[in-house]
Amino acid sequence: MISVPPGKPILSSTNTVPECPDCLMAVRGERLDVNVTCEASDATRANITVGGKEVQVQKSSTGVFMSSYIVTDDDHMVDVTCSVGNDDVDTVLETTRKLFVAGTNWI
Repeated sequence: MISVPPGKPILSSTNTVPECPDCLMAVRGERLDVNVTCEASDATRANITVGGKEVQVQKSSTGVFMSSYIVTDDDHMVDVTCSVGNDDVDTVLETTRKLFVAGTNWI
């Protein structure tokens, strides 16, 4: 797990790959939230971008934000960014990690 200051979002995935141990991992053709989540304490809203494209995010009352975005070959090694905020924070906090897409035509 990555050490981050309280309140800063944590992007994590259920699996890792030896080719890119610091990357998030998702599977081509599956929903992003099958493998990747964004978690932030006390956050009431979040935005997730995949390769600069904003994707739909399910609202969360637990601080775990997910997206049903379908992962494609084009998403291999792009940046995934999770930005969070709440009514008590003037600035948006964000975290970015690379996305390794398993099952792509690139590997």
